[in-house]
Amino acid sequence: MPDELLRYRPQFPILDRTTYLISHSLGAMPRDVEESLHHYTDLWNTRGVRAWEDEWWMLAAQVGDEIGSLFNAPQGSVACLQNVTTCQATVASCFDFSSPRNKVVYTDLNLPSVMHFWEAQRARGARVVMVPSDDTIHVNTQRLLDAIDEETLLVPISHVIFRSAFIQDVEAIVEKAHRVGAYVLLDSFQATGTLPFDVQELNVDFCTGGVLKCLCGGPGTAYLYVRPDLATKLEPTFYRTRF
Repeated sequence: MPDELLRYRPQFPILDRTTYLISHSLGAMPRDVEESLHHYTDLWNTRGVRAWEDEWWMLAAQVGDEIGSLFNAPQGSVACLQNVTTCQATVASCFDFSSPRNKVVYTDLNLPSVMHFWEAQRARGARVVMVPSDDTIHVNTQRLLDAIDEETLLVPISHVIFRSAFIQDVEAIVEKAHRVGAYVLLDSFQATGTLPFDVQELNVDFCTGGVLKCLCGGPGTAYLYVRPDLATKLEPTFYRTRF
């Protein structure tokens, strides 16, 4: 196995010059990226506005399908957006927090930028319940499950905790949430590329993440998976307010 993995080293030029141990923040740039960027700028330079119809218009869908293949998402179920907070905002905008089912349940080990977004939903009427960790490393799964009840609307959770690498029991959380009629929004940013998982087997309603870190992509691209049956029922209002 080590010899098999070593054959990939030449595909990452920076590894010829340094020992790279920061993939949890930004993966090493693959060799083909430079050529791909040149193709992108060359198309822009030579085709101008026609670049949209030549390639760019469908590029996000194509990239979404490629990302989705990593966790068995059906084709057409993964969209590319700017960042994870935008993805989560898109999901939140599908729901009305004015009814009795308006609880958002998550843990204090979620990524801070995600927690900040959900805390801000209090202004829209959301009742936010943050389940505390005992040691800042592990999620108390039973405590989280107990917090999910018939008034819970959304459960945004991290698949892998960013500060400790603790892997959450997604199956148990999804089972409890669905049993009481709630939706699960899985943040797989720390999992995709390191932890094999299948969104269809997990039966999550939404899954989001980005191409940084172990996917060795650059900044500015995140992904949002929506369970296909929900995509035909839910309508995000987020984009109405932006344009």
